[in-house]
Amino acid sequence: MSAPDKTTLIVLPGWVLGPCPLIPLARAIEHHGNDISVECVAYPRLNSPRLDVWLEALDAHLPDDAWLGGWSMGGMLAVALAERRGRRTPGVITMGAGAQAVSPDHVKGRLTDPGSWPARLDQGRHDAWHLGKRLLTTLPRAGARQSAMELALLAAMDLRQMLPHLNMPQLHLYGEQDALIPASVRQVVARHLSPAGEIQLIPDAGHGFVIDQKAQTARAIVDFMQGTA
Repeated sequence: MSAPDKTTLIVLPGWVLGPCPLIPLARAIEHHGNDISVECVAYPRLNSPRLDVWLEALDAHLPDDAWLGGWSMGGMLAVALAERRGRRTPGVITMGAGAQAVSPDHVKGRLTDPGSWPARLDQGRHDAWHLGKRLLTTLPRAGARQSAMELALLAAMDLRQMLPHLNMPQLHLYGEQDALIPASVRQVVARHLSPAGEIQLIPDAGHGFVIDQKAQTARAIVDFMQGTA
């Protein structure tokens, strides 16, 4: 738990990767904002892909009055949990998160085809190649059941009705050249944002900007959080 005089930011991970790839970003945020404490959390092992089941488990596990953030699928869960918690959430930070569901086959094709990951992620920065390799090596360790459960959850989420009701400050960060979350997807988010929401682009970046451009990402997050204090 963070010190009483610090603001807590919870960061939820993307599909199947777990929290470890986000720890360097967390340390960068704490370096740029010494009044912020970041907690990268792992998902509970659940036997259901239903969003309400996941939100109930996360709500019980995570501290109240913490900013909610996440990368990719984690960002979508952060939005959904913020909508559930309401005033118990002072703010939201998403990174590379879309707003609506696509078909499970489309999600599966994008995420699990080994040939597609380097091409989709190698946009903007060379380190994105290592992100694709990391995902592919993580899949066996995560287990087929857990991977499939998270994939079904990701395919079912639709935040278009939630975003307009979020009244807390929100920063939605995207890689300018993200092949997984292109401009058309970002426009859907923009159309459904409440006046409290803001979108920023990380230049020359793909979906892995939280890893290969962690310093710039951290500065954007800290500036936003401190600007709302």
